[in-house]
Amino acid sequence: MLKYRIKLSLLVMLLLPLLVSLGLWQLSRYEQKLELEQMLIERLHMSPLSYSDVKQFPDPMYLPVNVQGQFDASRYFLRDNQVHAGQAGYELIMPFTTIDGQTILVNRGWLNSVSRETLPDVITPSSTIELTGTLYRPLGKAFTLGEDVWTELWPKRIQALDFPKMRAALNLEIPSMLLVLTSGQPGALQVRPVTMKTSSGKHLGYSFQWFTMALVLLGLYLYQMIKTGKRQHAGSHS
Repeated sequence: MLKYRIKLSLLVMLLLPLLVSLGLWQLSRYEQKLELEQMLIERLHMSPLSYSDVKQFPDPMYLPVNVQGQFDASRYFLRDNQVHAGQAGYELIMPFTTIDGQTILVNRGWLNSVSRETLPDVITPSSTIELTGTLYRPLGKAFTLGEDVWTELWPKRIQALDFPKMRAALNLEIPSMLLVLTSGQPGALQVRPVTMKTSSGKHLGYSFQWFTMALVLLGLYLYQMIKTGKRQHAGSHS
């Protein structure tokens, strides 16, 4: 009986902190996502800023931006495994150099994948153009089907946005952000608007689940300890 109580106690000592820590982690994720949701709502109603004005903001996430410059159609990335309307395809991510010499990666939108053996043709405006879009950086690490293997050739088919690696491939200083084009912009394809993929409410729900599991575990542990204690007490008096 004593060995059972010791083993049970050790198990609970291992599981209970884990469940509580998972609940606290989801609670922190809830607070982060709530801030981002509020930021998104506020910035959706802002007028587009010039790219130079972005530096005024500690976090440029979701800022509407207007830029002038040219696409670099000779070097671009095709982000693989992107599904739109039930079809597999790519997101086209292309460098854009502004008239003052800065370079930013532009997400031109989704395009269909006709064949895995043949990359899609890309038509790009060659003149100096003006673009409007929303600054965005991926939240968290993307799921991939394996490690990306990049060759020296362009375009590069990639699975995940790896800004340091993209920076090195281009040999350019680029921010760890994308400019997601607004629909109807020059060079825009099938643009998918910037949204929150996971709401703050989901993280709050996950947090509640982990804390509930911790309480249930603690309750069952106390019940078993009281139950075995009574049995041991009864056995000692029989």
